Amino acid sequence: MQTWDKLINAFLEKNKQINLSAIRDEDWVRIKHIQDSLELEKIIDRKEWMKIADIWTGGGFPLMPLAISHPECNFVWIDSVRKKTIAVWEILDELGVENVEMMRTRIEEIKWQTFDLVTARAVAYSDKLLNRATPLVKKWWKIALMKQVNNEEKEVLLNEAKKRKLILETEYKYQLFDWDIERVIYVLRK
Repeated sequence: MQTWDKLINAFLEKNKQINLSAIRDEDWVRIKHIQDSLELEKIIDRKEWMKIADIWTGGGFPLMPLAISHPECNFVWIDSVRKKTIAVWEILDELGVENVEMMRTRIEEIKWQTFDLVTARAVAYSDKLLNRATPLVKKWWKIALMKQVNNEEKEVLLNEAKKRKLILETEYKYQLFDWDIERVIYVLRK
C-alpha cells in the first residue's frame, strides 16, 4: 500500500472516532487535505525547510503530508486541543513518521523557540494568525498562511504585516479542481 493510501486509511479511521474533519471520503481526503497541503512545495524553497512549526494543526494538515514528504526536516506541531493532538500523534506513530514533535500548548505560551518556517492552514483570521505566528519565526525567515481568497481579509493581512514589519513575498492563488473555491497561500518574510 502506498504512503498516501496508508495516511488516508489511518486518517479516516481516526476521523470515525473523533471529528478531525468534515471530509470523510478517500478521494476528498487525497485532494482537499493531502494535495492542498503539498501546494506549499510549489512556492517555498525546500532548502528553507529545516525546522518547521505548524500552528493550530487540528486534524493534521499540512503537517502530516509535509512531514512524510520531507523526512530530512524537523516538524513541530502546536495545538492545545488534547483529543486532536492525540489522534494526529497516533496516526503519525502508525505510519512510522519520526521527524515530528508535538507541543500541546497555546501558541502564545511559546517564548523560547523559533522556527525557519511557520505554517497555518485554514485557521483563524489573519490578524490573529500574524499576532501569534510572528514571534515564532526567526529573523529573515517565513510564515506561510493557507487561506481561502477573501479581499477583505487580504487587507487585514497587509495592514497587520506592515505593523509587524513583515514583507509579503508571495501570493500564490490556486484551485484544487475546476469548480473548487479559490485558495491562496501568503508567504511573508520577517
